[in-house]
Amino acid sequence: MATNVRYDKRSGVRLELTVGASQESGEVILLNEMPVFLLEDSDAEDKATVELIGVSLVVELPVTGADGAGNAAVAVGHAIYKDGADYNRDATNGTPIGYALGAVTSGATETIQVALAALTP
Repeated sequence: MATNVRYDKRSGVRLELTVGASQESGEVILLNEMPVFLLEDSDAEDKATVELIGVSLVVELPVTGADGAGNAAVAVGHAIYKDGADYNRDATNGTPIGYALGAVTSGATETIQVALAALTP
């Protein structure tokens, strides 16, 4: 089995994420481009447990802070694309594979968790 798998559908892809203030359970919200379903109200630190919609696996991948125009930071919820041998935010040249669950500084490459999902344009 792949050693970079962190969550799979059998384990329920539910994570505590920062969702913003005054978010209520039962709602679907967007964290950047990633839709999530709130399983509880956000707390005093603006966090809540969410279900990642349409996610089959969460894996660790080396993601580069870049897009089609050059260097660009990656934040939680940004769509991630397979761009040749790289994983980044390049929607122009890449194929969508999922959403970032971590941050990458503009121009840097960091291994972060990525929620794999079938993205529709």
